Amino acid sequence: MAEQFSGTDGLLGHVVRLNVAVDRVLNETVGASGISVADYLVLGVVRRSPDHRSAPTAICEVLGRTTGGMSLTLDRLESAGLVRRLPDPGDRRRVVVEATTTGIDLAKRVNADLHAWEDSLGLSDDERATLARVIGRLTEAIDDASDHIAAAVS
Repeated sequence: MAEQFSGTDGLLGHVVRLNVAVDRVLNETVGASGISVADYLVLGVVRRSPDHRSAPTAICEVLGRTTGGMSLTLDRLESAGLVRRLPDPGDRRRVVVEATTTGIDLAKRVNADLHAWEDSLGLSDDERATLARVIGRLTEAIDDASDHIAAAVS
């Protein structure tokens, strides 16, 4: 049964509960493929990049990760044969990350599983569009508020 908005939970309480629910679904769905959510997110960024290649720093920027944490994730993905590091053709002192065919296929499979889960929610296209718009607006508001707080602190 759908719960009505409760003043005692507040908006943040609902967002936290949503985060916990989504985190559980992501971990179960992605984990069934033998990789972590962090691995899947990196694969997704690289897969959607031109020629399935991206600089590690660009991946960090998209995902809001540190370069140290990214190195560990890339080590894991490379060991699993899902990505490879190649010299940057524009600057051979740098590397680019390229998704392998196996990595691209895995990312597509996990993505399809996540879409199938989303379809199982039974939401109409209009409901999905409305929720996507509202959640997108909420995400922007949270990001903006975080930016203002960070600027005030520095």
